[in-house]
Amino acid sequence: MFLPPVTTSQRKNQCKNLQPILRTLEHELLVVIRLVALGLFLEWRIRNPNNNAKWLWGMSVVCEIWFAFSWILDQLPKLSPVNRATDLECLKEKFESRSSENPLGKSDLPGVDVFVSTADPEKEPPLVTCNTILSILAADYPVDKLSCYLSDDGGALLTFEALAECASFARIWVSFCRKHSIEPRNPDSYFNIKGDPTKNKVRTDFVKDRRRVKREYDEFKVRVNSLPDSIRRRSDAYNAHEEIRAKRDQIERGGDISEPLNVCKATWMADGAHWPGTWIVSGKEHSRGDHAGIIQVMLAPPSSEPLFGSADQVNLIDSTEVDIRLPMLVYVSREKRPGYDHNKKAGAMNALVRSSAIMSNGPFILNLDCDHYIFNSLALREGMCFMMDRSGDNICYVQFPQRFEGIDPNDR
Repeated sequence: MFLPPVTTSQRKNQCKNLQPILRTLEHELLVVIRLVALGLFLEWRIRNPNNNAKWLWGMSVVCEIWFAFSWILDQLPKLSPVNRATDLECLKEKFESRSSENPLGKSDLPGVDVFVSTADPEKEPPLVTCNTILSILAADYPVDKLSCYLSDDGGALLTFEALAECASFARIWVSFCRKHSIEPRNPDSYFNIKGDPTKNKVRTDFVKDRRRVKREYDEFKVRVNSLPDSIRRRSDAYNAHEEIRAKRDQIERGGDISEPLNVCKATWMADGAHWPGTWIVSGKEHSRGDHAGIIQVMLAPPSSEPLFGSADQVNLIDSTEVDIRLPMLVYVSREKRPGYDHNKKAGAMNALVRSSAIMSNGPFILNLDCDHYIFNSLALREGMCFMMDRSGDNICYVQFPQRFEGIDPNDR
């Protein structure tokens, strides 16, 4: 019988296919060994009762049998694991290719609303949150089908202005990612990758573009990290002006100059208005548990048609062949009042669901913490492979695997 030669790549693929099988066989062998040892142990326990405390011996034997039974139930699904793989080409052919039902070849993928939650900018640095937002805005998914909502449960002006800076930098970062197929699309993680950044890059202007974007990102970090001092100085200046005005009014009314003035220490926005959320110095209706609701669209919904950039100095990089549209970005801080149970993060998610239902109404929701960025730009499409499968009606949710960076080796 003649056997055709096997190429090196085929051998590698065969080895990759054998690895899950070998792991399963190792696990099954380990389960059998443990099962035999467990059976021998239970047999010994039953055959050797404690006559001095039979009721205690009987209870312990019953508990041990119950734990053994529950362990067996836990092992049964692992004996025959189901491994699923996504097929992005099939997804593209089904929902983004020209057909009689879709003559223009526009994407028929469903909309996705991405929820990002944060509560305290002191414990959750705004720069980390901005990197997560940037990885979402740069995800490889139809721009007009993607929306991002940031829930600021602390109602902090710092988070609001950091998100405004993020929306401004996203116009450069997203174009750079799409032009050069950047991975990962979290700028902090990307610029800290060790190795040759030019590997697998075919465009001749990559080095120049990367240098410019890196410089812009460094300036972006400086602006975001300086926001706390900037907001404090601005608020102190406005509050001092308000005190002078109140003192002048007191003198004009002929009041007692020695009488102390009751001027609130407000937190001021850049446009000279009071911040409706939580103030740096908490005041009435401006504390963490007592403030107004805020919804602000940072990036407007994009058009359905691609919009290509240009090579002028305003765009920083040549984006003539790049779709420069950005997904919708919304800041949400729900209203909080004393005496009401706000249900913490669950309540914040409910507020996002209600807000997104009016603004974008995406049929699918991706929920992320402020420090959980998208490592793979195709992750949303891979999730859709499960949801849009012929058996997708039986799927409730898809849990993405997590990859942790910068873990303390002493942290257990």
